[in-house]
Amino acid sequence: MKIFAYILLCVCITLGCKVKQTKENENLIVCSTSITADCVRQIVGNRLTVKSLMGAGVDPHTYNPRPSDVVLLNDARLVVYTGFHLEGKMAELFNRLSERKEVVSFQLDFPKNKILYSDEITPDPHVWFDTDSWVQSMNGVVDKLVDLYPKYELEFRENFYKFLVKVQRKTKELKLKLSEVPKERRVLITSHDAFHYFGRTFDIQVKALQGVSTSQEPGMRDVVDLVDFIVEHDVKAIFVENSVSPKALKSVLSSVERRGHQVKIGGTLFSDALGSKGSGADTYIGMLSHNVNSIKEGLK
Repeated sequence: MKIFAYILLCVCITLGCKVKQTKENENLIVCSTSITADCVRQIVGNRLTVKSLMGAGVDPHTYNPRPSDVVLLNDARLVVYTGFHLEGKMAELFNRLSERKEVVSFQLDFPKNKILYSDEITPDPHVWFDTDSWVQSMNGVVDKLVDLYPKYELEFRENFYKFLVKVQRKTKELKLKLSEVPKERRVLITSHDAFHYFGRTFDIQVKALQGVSTSQEPGMRDVVDLVDFIVEHDVKAIFVENSVSPKALKSVLSSVERRGHQVKIGGTLFSDALGSKGSGADTYIGMLSHNVNSIKEGLK
């Protein structure tokens, strides 16, 4: 069924399958992830309807499109996605869709000198944890929204400015909070390499079991190296992620304990997706706050 859904989506997007258009569709913005959707909502407020293909806790690296995605993408006035190959299998579909529909990526306006790479050519896609650059990358989205809905220009630009200020203030507050953890204990161990931008922004060393994509399975050497690092650096806590299975990381915990070192699960972090409603991590700013508070509590 997953293969069928993917083929159906490719065919419909390539051939421009038609769906029933309604007046409401003129105000429909479809975003790839819960993170991009929340940031777009901060701009448009209640003027437009914003929907996300991937809900809370969904891993975008391995996401398999559904038949219902065909309807949403064809209905949308504007499609917004992250880029940097975060959306995995969806990247090619967004490119095809852009040939006949308004599509915009956060990648276009993200400062090139701020991009981190997992190797010589592969960008790390978890760019929202560089909060200043992420908000800067929203300029292209704002401009596209203004082009499509010019009557709301002043409102959208004012909303964006307010959001920018909120993010800057929250980032400053969270940096101060995490700096209370002694430098030598500021080490973040996670399931996969989603936190290097976070580490640069909040001045914390980051180590992970998997690569930047959860589609990459960790090998025995990865486990051994991480266990050695935890023991040698006397790390007291490791952290699981809401969108990644904790199974592999728990095997690291067991191996560490067999070496006579005590380590605990410090908490659950939100990396590739927001949390469910009421979790405290169901907005972009809420996710940042939850992560910093959990890390500080786990490492103290």
